[in-house]
Amino acid sequence: MKKFAFFEKNLVKSNIFDYEYIYIYSDLRYYLIKFGSDFSKYLINLFLKKKKTLIIPTFSYTTTGKFSVNKTGSKLGYFSNFILNSRNSYRSDHPLFSFAAIGPKKKILKNLGKSAFGSTGLHRKLYKKNVCYLHIGRPLKQGNTMVHFFEQKNNVTYRYEKKFLTKVYRNGKYLGTNYSAYLRRLNKKNNNFYFAKAYKEIKKRKFVKNFFDTNQFQKVEIYSFDRIYETFDELIKKDKNIFIKK
Repeated sequence: MKKFAFFEKNLVKSNIFDYEYIYIYSDLRYYLIKFGSDFSKYLINLFLKKKKTLIIPTFSYTTTGKFSVNKTGSKLGYFSNFILNSRNSYRSDHPLFSFAAIGPKKKILKNLGKSAFGSTGLHRKLYKKNVCYLHIGRPLKQGNTMVHFFEQKNNVTYRYEKKFLTKVYRNGKYLGTNYSAYLRRLNKKNNNFYFAKAYKEIKKRKFVKNFFDTNQFQKVEIYSFDRIYETFDELIKKDKNIFIKK
């Protein structure tokens, strides 16, 4: 669409179409107010016509009762539910931290294991798979959930693995229970998530490309999955408290 030419032009300049997978963090309020639902359709079709696969967090945080992969909505806003409502999307099984994908390689979300941030989870699986992050209206400085993978990998003392009795179903078929997540210990002081130290180090490395920087909700950021994976790995090995204010 001609009205989105400005957006596509900057994506082309960023070399984003060299990647096979695009992992999107979004808060589309600016674009939805300005363009309506047309923007969401445009964004998906832009990548699909180039045979790319989009991955979007669809966290529902279903800690009890029943989680239906096909019916339970996302609590992460409009765009994640827009993807879920597409008949061509595929969603992973985790009742708290699920993901949806659309595109030719969407089945990469299969068999991610029961531990949300464990060694068989999405963050380990995407490494070296030619992936990039695309932030739209949700700046990187607010954080990246990949940090929980590295917290679990390095067995930080301020978090622990907790299992949930939520029953998981796909297409009416029972898949199981006892899915788990690496959660913050509520009885410890000074262990709230804090990203400023890590973000300062990321900026030094200058691998994040920025566009439309004048408005937080218009801002677009693009960067390599592998680069930030390797950066987090390096930072937490130097300082196990890099992701908390301590």
